[in-house]
Amino acid sequence: MTRVVVLTPEHYTYGSMLIAGVLRDLGYSVELRKGLDGAGADVVFISLQSTIHLLRYRDIINNIRGFRVVGGPVSMDPELVLRHLDVDLVIQGEGEDKVGMAMEVASGSLDASEIPGAAFKSPEGFIINEPARCSMKRALPLVPADISQENIRGASVYIETHRGCPGNCTFCQVPEFFGREVRSRPLEDIIREVRELRKSGARRFAISGGTGTLYGSSRFRGIDEDAFTELLREISEITGPRNLTVPDIRVDMVTPEILDAISEYTNGWVFYGIESGSRRILRRMKKGIKPGDVIEAVELAREHNLKVAGSFIVGYPGEDERDHEETLELADELMLDDYFVSIAEPIPGTELGDEVKGLEDEDNPVFMEPSDRKFRSLAEERAFGFMLDSYVFRSMPIPVTDELLRSLKKEARDQQEHIETVTRMLKREL
Repeated sequence: MTRVVVLTPEHYTYGSMLIAGVLRDLGYSVELRKGLDGAGADVVFISLQSTIHLLRYRDIINNIRGFRVVGGPVSMDPELVLRHLDVDLVIQGEGEDKVGMAMEVASGSLDASEIPGAAFKSPEGFIINEPARCSMKRALPLVPADISQENIRGASVYIETHRGCPGNCTFCQVPEFFGREVRSRPLEDIIREVRELRKSGARRFAISGGTGTLYGSSRFRGIDEDAFTELLREISEITGPRNLTVPDIRVDMVTPEILDAISEYTNGWVFYGIESGSRRILRRMKKGIKPGDVIEAVELAREHNLKVAGSFIVGYPGEDERDHEETLELADELMLDDYFVSIAEPIPGTELGDEVKGLEDEDNPVFMEPSDRKFRSLAEERAFGFMLDSYVFRSMPIPVTDELLRSLKKEARDQQEHIETVTRMLKREL
């Protein structure tokens, strides 16, 4: 019998479990593994989430035995994948309904040119087929025995309730990967999946799909509060409210009814994508919001007794000192319960990724000279300063200890090195 393994380097991602479930239902003997060392099989599916994985795991992947198929978020730039990895096939975008065809290619009974979204090397160069969307009906994921030990931003697993986002944020891959139309899964399928994951040991659940509150919505009806409320109520009956969270919410896609549901059926947190306090940078990001929208959304969440966290981006191309100061002023005014600060990452396939490819180093904050020589760039300096300030901005300020200071310096440096490397990869300098 053909041996098949699905590999995910650092976490059991939802996509890797889904692909393994499809292979199981097709009748293959399949193993799902976290970590790449010592892996090998007749056919190997590799789920890669981050551009940096193409460098970090290149030597290991290139030495894995078997017919190797790569998918996941990195597939949005299949040429980049094929330049760095010596693999047989890349499936661009949504891939669960292409798994069977990939197995046929591995066996020699189908040509890769017949698979939508397939990319591969040929004597003529890179061949990249047009991708195609998948049905929202799907197999149950294959759940690993040690799923209870997973901790992905506080969750054992992110479950996918819908795909797509009508937003147009330049830094976000969701609309490029899944489209701008929201496609929601049948509720009964989601509940069956949650029960299976819970039975297998998963304890803490997060809703995934780009913008968490969009379940059941459409471009014609807008936000569907009833569908979203029913979704949370049904899931919460299985997980318990304390074990359910809804991360990644747009401030312009919440209503009192939505926040009522989050308050009643989840752990009581909302995670807003705020990104900047500068109107100019928000326009450059095509975020579609203003600082005033952020203030209103935070106040509304507090009226529903919810704790509020916010994500912010620094070092966005074109960000000047005034833009950064406006962001700090907004962050201070909001007094959130938690802050997440990131240097702008040029993800392949996004508008920001395309912009950064043609940006000279002197125009990119990731390579600009800092005012303090302890930092490698202006972006790193701003990230560290914002992280440090955020412990004072909070609703309950936290004392800054030497240990915390060291961890923030490391976080800012790690982000700098990551974004710097990804940028060099996109510019084909690595």
